[in-house]
Amino acid sequence: MPSGEAMSAHGGPSRPMPGAGWALALLLGINLFNYIDRQILSATLPKIRLDATILSPDDPLAQTKLGALTTAFMVAYMLLSPLFGRLGDTMSRWVLVGVAVILWSLATGGTGLATGYLMLFFARCLVGVGEAAYGPVAPAMLSDLYPVDHRGRIMAWFYMAIPVGSALGFVIGSQVAEQYGWRVAFHVAVFPGIALGVLCFFMRDARNEKRVAAVETAQTPAEPTPSYWAVLRELKGVRSFVLCCAGMTASTFVLGGVATMVQLYLFEREARFTITEKAITKLEDLKDSTGARVVPDAVLNKLKTADWPAGMALPEFREKLQGALTDKEFTLYSSWVFDSSPAEGSLTNGTIGLYFGAIVVLSGLVATLLGGILGDYLRNRGVKGAYFQVAGWGMIIAFPAYIAMLHVPFPLGWVFMFVAVFLLFFNTGPANTILANVTRSKIRATAFAVNILIIHALGDAISPPIIGLIADYSSLHTAFMAISPLILISGVLWIWGAKHLDEDTTRAEAAS
Repeated sequence: MPSGEAMSAHGGPSRPMPGAGWALALLLGINLFNYIDRQILSATLPKIRLDATILSPDDPLAQTKLGALTTAFMVAYMLLSPLFGRLGDTMSRWVLVGVAVILWSLATGGTGLATGYLMLFFARCLVGVGEAAYGPVAPAMLSDLYPVDHRGRIMAWFYMAIPVGSALGFVIGSQVAEQYGWRVAFHVAVFPGIALGVLCFFMRDARNEKRVAAVETAQTPAEPTPSYWAVLRELKGVRSFVLCCAGMTASTFVLGGVATMVQLYLFEREARFTITEKAITKLEDLKDSTGARVVPDAVLNKLKTADWPAGMALPEFREKLQGALTDKEFTLYSSWVFDSSPAEGSLTNGTIGLYFGAIVVLSGLVATLLGGILGDYLRNRGVKGAYFQVAGWGMIIAFPAYIAMLHVPFPLGWVFMFVAVFLLFFNTGPANTILANVTRSKIRATAFAVNILIIHALGDAISPPIIGLIADYSSLHTAFMAISPLILISGVLWIWGAKHLDEDTTRAEAAS
């Protein structure tokens, strides 16, 4: 270890390494822009839909293409994380992070410069590539800088960027796009991202200092980096790692799927519709980027002449609209009609997004911080498998709150939604701390990368279409109920892992 650094009983540093605070601040800032960049796309999709240089107003696959932009990012991020995680265990991590941040920042700017759909799609792939190089490496770096009894709160601070950055992405993206156009929204994050990336090249690499110190004190040189397959075999034998990945996969399946579909669920459940003169005026004023009217006169005339009762629920309104329009007209123009036809006093898509965004940022921020702090607190007081206990019992308690959220009428439903989201985020710090604590430093970035691949491939990469398929044959309410047992399964897996955690942590820290 560098001079003056003491060793803990577990073999790791007994106190934060020199420069650990600056490293945390920089990585937290980077992670914040990471999630801002991700959500700017979601916030600007309505504006992109109206840009005739990207999508034709009468494109029957417009919604599919817009959804594929998120898929492009997720697939690149998920598949390339293991590759970059491996590089993070064999080269300077700060250099890798710096290059990654600059790459995804430039790709975000490139999104705003796209002159067609394919260019837009490719830019989102590059954003995924950049984040794949950063995602598994950053938490591994923080684990090398802080002792075991600090890592819960450190991981909580780092992952606090998820709810805060996501909320900022929605706010910045929607407001800038409204005032200056959707392209400018993507340019806002470019220069701060590049600046953060450049700062990485001036940071000290804790692992290199350890290697130099080992040579200077005539310690045994570190063993060569094991092969990728050897790492996988090692991780397979770490029971805490396997059970943590399994619990995170179940949790990610629910959280990712619900996050994707919850706005639509609330919209279908609570919104009310009717066609009025005000709605017709909105549709007449709707123009694409060339100034052409989006909804043709033939469709407007049919809407004007039909009889529209007040305060129809979405299924009733959809059935009425399908009766007034042809199948092709309904496919092309129904989304615009829904947006323009809220009944007086009804929740709108924008209002639902505002309320849900506020719930996510407030509950997610507090839960992420408290989960990590509570894990450290219990661990330092001798609670066996503390991080697993915090994550597991949080999910067990989340289950009834989630069920209540689906059945209690609004506005009381917002309270149960806040509680459910709070508890679903409570495991973020503890679960990632487990991954860091039970893997030795030499393979830690690869371990995080493997975790990213597993939880996304079997979690939120497949849950939205599965939820959608169930909903197509029944309803979103039924779909949300159908996946709810995974909340309990996640909690049980984490509680099961508690009996292995302390032993696996001791073994990993001694090996580091």
